Amino acid sequence: MSRAIQVPCPLIIYMIILFLIPVSDASSADQQVITDDGREVLLKGDGTWIFLSTDRFANTEDGQRVQLKQDGSWQYMGNAPMVTQDHVKITLLDIKLQKVVIERHEKKVQKNVRLRTQTVFYVNLGLSGLAKKDINIIKNNVSHIEVNDNNGKTYPVLSIHPAPVVLKPGSDTTMVIRADGSPLWLDDVKSMSVIFKPEIYGIQQPVTLSRDVDDFEEKKVAGFD
Repeated sequence: MSRAIQVPCPLIIYMIILFLIPVSDASSADQQVITDDGREVLLKGDGTWIFLSTDRFANTEDGQRVQLKQDGSWQYMGNAPMVTQDHVKITLLDIKLQKVVIERHEKKVQKNVRLRTQTVFYVNLGLSGLAKKDINIIKNNVSHIEVNDNNGKTYPVLSIHPAPVVLKPGSDTTMVIRADGSPLWLDDVKSMSVIFKPEIYGIQQPVTLSRDVDDFEEKKVAGFD
């Protein structure tokens, strides 16, 4: 006859505590954040944090970031951070998704019609006047840009236009990002996103701009280059 094994009560409590303690992900990247009182803090991937400076930061009514120094002086830093579904502002960049257009080209092949599509993202990229150097938009930037839908499907990025172009501090340009293909109605896609990966244009964290498929525009074209 088998007997039930009794585990000492303190051991049970210890095991429960171990289960409830969150395990930090040491591989996560460091993040810079601003506290409620305006101090800049670095959150480290190992679960620790430090103050980056004794200065404080504030946002003006017109969306500018201000650094308040300990000696009583202050200076503009650039944009106040902002993140929405289709608009992201970081210190020196203002990135906004203006519209998404699905272009369709139909070609008759014997008795069949062959359909080819591209999804085109129009993104406004603005460089703060406080930036100390230009931004170069080049064709090779396609390797740092990704397009996907809410189901996780990836659409190859074909090109960026205009490229090459030099964006000067205090100016902006509209980037046209073309991706091959578009969602099929059978896929039940709700939204698509264009993602700018770290290091492109000096950004430190991925920037994601999204738009609901219901808000896409469509147009027929004579063909694709």
